[in-house]
Amino acid sequence: MTIKEHEFTLLQDYKNEGAERAAKLAQYQADLTSARARLSELQTQYEYTFTESVKHGTDATEQLAKIDDDIALQKEVVTRRERDARLAHAAMPEGKISSVDVVNEYQNVFVPKVRAEYEPIVDAKLKMARDLLISCIIDHRNGEDAYGYLREEMVEMSRANRAQGKTSVVTVIAHPTSTAKVLGSLGVTNGVHEVFSQVSLFTHGHKPNDFEYIAEVPTKTKGAK
Repeated sequence: MTIKEHEFTLLQDYKNEGAERAAKLAQYQADLTSARARLSELQTQYEYTFTESVKHGTDATEQLAKIDDDIALQKEVVTRRERDARLAHAAMPEGKISSVDVVNEYQNVFVPKVRAEYEPIVDAKLKMARDLLISCIIDHRNGEDAYGYLREEMVEMSRANRAQGKTSVVTVIAHPTSTAKVLGSLGVTNGVHEVFSQVSLFTHGHKPNDFEYIAEVPTKTKGAK
C-alpha cells in the first residue's frame, strides 16, 4: 500500500475566502492610488506651468489659479479615498473561516487522520526489516553451529596432510556459511553492517542501484525461532 496524499481542504477554503476579501479591498486601494496619482500629476503640472511662465516671462496667473483649485479639490479626493480604504479594511468581514480554525483543524483532525493511515504501513515495514535482519543473524548462528564441527575436522585433516608430507602447505579451510558472499560482503555479519551503511548513504541522497520500493509488507513465513 503506497502512502496516500490527503488534501487539506480547509486551508484552500480559507485562502479562497482571503482572496475574495483581498479583491474587494484592492478596489478601494486602487481608487486611492489613482487619486494620489492624479494629485501628483496636477502638482507636476503646476510646477511646470509656473516654471515655464517665469522662464519665458509670460503671465500664467489664471492658468495657475485653475490648477491650484484643481489641486485643492484633488487633495480632498485623496483624503476621502484614504478614509474609505481605512474604513473598508476595518469593516470588511474576515470570513467564516479564521486562521485559528485552520490551525486547530490541521492539528486536531488532519494530522491524526493522516497519522492513523501512515503509521501502520511504516510500522509494519520497519518490523519486517527488523525481523529479516535478526532472522539473517539467526541463520548465521545456525550455520556456524551446523558446520563448525565439520570445518574443524577439515582443519585438523589439512594440518595432518601437511605434517605427513601429503601436501606442501596447510590448506586454508573455509566455513560454508561464514564465507558466504552477501550484499558484496563476506558473511552475514558484514552483510548486516552493509545494509546499515547503504541505508545511511540513502539518507544522504545515494540510492542503491538494485533498490526496489516495497509498497506493502509481503506475506511472511514464521519460523520456529
